Amino acid sequence: MIITIVCLAFILATVAMRVFGGRPGSVTLLEYQRAVLYRKGLPVREVGTGRHLVFTGVEKLMIVDTRPIQVSYEGQAVALRDGSAALYGVSGAARVQDARKAIYAAGNYNHVPAFVLLCCARSVLNNCTPTELKAKEAVADRIMERAKPRLVAAGFELLSFRLTQFALTQRAFE
Repeated sequence: MIITIVCLAFILATVAMRVFGGRPGSVTLLEYQRAVLYRKGLPVREVGTGRHLVFTGVEKLMIVDTRPIQVSYEGQAVALRDGSAALYGVSGAARVQDARKAIYAAGNYNHVPAFVLLCCARSVLNNCTPTELKAKEAVADRIMERAKPRLVAAGFELLSFRLTQFALTQRAFE
């Protein structure tokens, strides 16, 4: 009789745990991965490398790769302040610093560094004249100054940036 009650209690506890707590499973994060643990749709905490116990159906790990994201775009055109045009190329790298911010930064966090670097480069170059563009390093520094806080706000760290290609085009109607 006692054994039957104990077995029944164990079965009921197991069923209740599966229904309300999910089925236990483990997830292993590699040294270059970070994750945010969500429980019932709400973020609980960030987790690092190693093996983590997750109850499926109730908890979820959103995994983020923290290896550097390389960005390289060539042959981009931009209009300058005086109406002339320039061709430019950008190259850079950024890395995820804050997994939670990176997850919420975009639908695919890997696209954020490219978007920010291209937008900042276009914005800085739009406000320049051809004479200001002679100092290529100063222009690259202005782009980096504009991109760093935007990337930090999205949970990234800017590792490198450079203008790879830069040429002024001739005006058609002079």
